[in-house]
Amino acid sequence: MDENQYLEQLQEYIKNKRALILKDADTAIGIMAFNEITGSIDFFGVHPQYRKRGIAKAFCEKALYELACSAQISVTTFREGDKADTGYREIWGSLGFAEAELLIEFGYPTQRFILHREKSEGGDNE
Repeated sequence: MDENQYLEQLQEYIKNKRALILKDADTAIGIMAFNEITGSIDFFGVHPQYRKRGIAKAFCEKALYELACSAQISVTTFREGDKADTGYREIWGSLGFAEAELLIEFGYPTQRFILHREKSEGGDNE
C-alpha cells in the first residue's frame, strides 16, 4: 500500500466532510470515508481490538444511509481467501452487496462489491 497516497486522499475526505470516525477516548475504533457523488465507500476500517462488537455492521448501515440517493453503492474489500480479511466480505454480503470485478488498489489486490438499489417512487420504501 502506498501510505502517502492513502493519507493524502483521506485528508481530502476529511476536509470535504465525507469521513466519519468513531472514537473511544483517544483511540480511533472505526473510520469510514465515502463519496456521495460516485456512491462509493472509499475507506472503511475497524480497530482490531473492537472487532466482534457490531461496529463494522453499524458503520455499513450508516454508509447506506449517507449514500441513500445512490442507485448503486460500491465498496472494495479483500479478495476471497485473503488472510487479512477479518469478516468484511461477510458483512458486505449480509447487507446485500454482490461480488464484482477484481482490482488492484494502492498496490494491493482487492475486489469490488456492489449494492444495486431500486429508486422508490412516492417515498414508499416499506
